[in-house]
Amino acid sequence: MLSNKVSINFSLVLPCYNEEQNIDSLFKEIQKLDLNNIFCEFIFVNNGSEDKTELKIDNIIKVSNQNSNKQYSIVKLNLDKNLGYGGGILAGLKYAKGQYIGWCHADLQTPLEDFLKLYVLVNGKSKVFGKGYRINNRGFDSLISKIHEKFASIILGADMKEVNAQPKIINKNDFLIFTNPPKKWTTIDTYFYFMALKNNFTIKTINVTFKPRIYGHSKWKNNKYTFLKYLILNFLYLFKLKLSYEKNNSTKSNS
Repeated sequence: MLSNKVSINFSLVLPCYNEEQNIDSLFKEIQKLDLNNIFCEFIFVNNGSEDKTELKIDNIIKVSNQNSNKQYSIVKLNLDKNLGYGGGILAGLKYAKGQYIGWCHADLQTPLEDFLKLYVLVNGKSKVFGKGYRINNRGFDSLISKIHEKFASIILGADMKEVNAQPKIINKNDFLIFTNPPKKWTTIDTYFYFMALKNNFTIKTINVTFKPRIYGHSKWKNNKYTFLKYLILNFLYLFKLKLSYEKNNSTKSNS
C-alpha cells in the first residue's frame, strides 16, 4: 500500500470476471511500468468470479506489499455478485482515489503501458476525455465495431469513433458530470464517450493495438444467442441514451 501522505496521480480500474489465468501476467506488466515519480493505484475488481481470480489477486497483493519502495498500490475490490461489465467498472471508479481515473480490460488485450501514455497526455487538464484508438484490423470484430460506430453516430448525432477502444481516462473532478452510467454490456463506453462530447470535453486519443486474448474467451461472443442479444441491447441503448439526454436537457432549459 502507498502511504496515506502520498497523492495518487491516477487510478486504473481492471474489471475481472474469471480472469485467474491473466492476473500474474498483469502483475508483471505493472512491475515493468516506468512510472518515473508517478504514484498510482491499480484496482482489481473481482466481479463475481467463479474461478480462482480472487485468490490470484490476493497473491499479487501479498507479493507487492513486500516492496516498500514501489510507486503503486494494488487494491482488491470484491463483488460477491457479478454486476456486469459496466457495474464492475463503476464500482472501481467510485472507489478510486487518484486525481485521474480510468479503466481498461484485464484480459491482456490492452497493454497497461497504454494507460500510462494516456495519463501523461491528459495530466494537468480538466474536462478532458482520454481514450485509445485501435489501429489494427481485427477482422470480424472490426466490422462489428464499425457498424456500431456508424449507428451510434447517426442516432446520437455525435462523432462516435472507436467507441469501445481501451483504455479510457478522465479527471476525477469531472466524474460527477456522468450521472447515469449503465451497467450492462459495453454500453458504459458509449455513455461516457457521448457525454464527454456533449459536455464539450477535449478528446485526447492515442493509437493502440488491440491484442487477441491469450486465455479465456469473450463474454459476449461465446454463443450466437449471447452475441445477438448483445447487438440488440446495444442498438436499443442508443435510442435510450438519446431520449434520456434530450429529456434532461429539456428539463434544465425549463428550470
